[in-house]
Amino acid sequence: MKNRCLSPFFAPVTFVFAVVSAFAQNAPFTPLRVETPAEALRSHGITDLSEESLTTALRNRDPQVRTLAANKLAGDGRSDAVPAIETALADEKDLRAQAQIAEALVILHDPKGVERLRSMCTDTSMPSEGLLAAIDVLQITHSSMGVCAQTVLAAISREKDIGFIAMFASRLPLMYRDVSPEQARRILDVLENLLLDQKQEFTVRLMSSEALAQIGAPESAEMIREAIPRAADPNLRASFERDLKTLEKKQ
Repeated sequence: MKNRCLSPFFAPVTFVFAVVSAFAQNAPFTPLRVETPAEALRSHGITDLSEESLTTALRNRDPQVRTLAANKLAGDGRSDAVPAIETALADEKDLRAQAQIAEALVILHDPKGVERLRSMCTDTSMPSEGLLAAIDVLQITHSSMGVCAQTVLAAISREKDIGFIAMFASRLPLMYRDVSPEQARRILDVLENLLLDQKQEFTVRLMSSEALAQIGAPESAEMIREAIPRAADPNLRASFERDLKTLEKKQ
């Protein structure tokens, strides 16, 4: 358990959107090096990485420091710190910090971590940032996320931010295997509608096509075939063609 590498901080939506767009259009992109929790804590002036010091840091005014402290405690396997991390989670207001402090509890085998994440992803009033953070931590910790599907589909229908819509679409395959047949059909319908909607932005259609290819439902092949000649952008058209091939290989 010691020195386990936990998830980095979630990148801003605009950054992720730029990365996806660059990748889709074959533009160069150099990935950033992610600091370890210990390195990041030192950059915030916390050089004492003892359990006592890290437990104190859970009450720091900076949510990033609180998250880093929880991550370091979990990565070091400090099970004695679970009560302090639980208290920090109960008091946490920052949505990203909530998700990552919950992750620390999951790593330390405390069920309150998954409970909080699932509570976040089924909260219909949860802002998209918090919903996405909870989903991503559930994925990282290999936890079932089918319970998130209804909230995500509702978020897609009301969300105006292109980056969030694209990222939600990309997460739907992770939920597809854990939902009822009715919800599975709705997931396909939403992705197919996003794919064929020519008013949608490049990245939304790109991620919807990739999601359908990952799910691999036979009926989605016809939808992607239909989308190919409608794609004015040659890069988007090429991406659809690759996704069609991927899907056809699964049949």
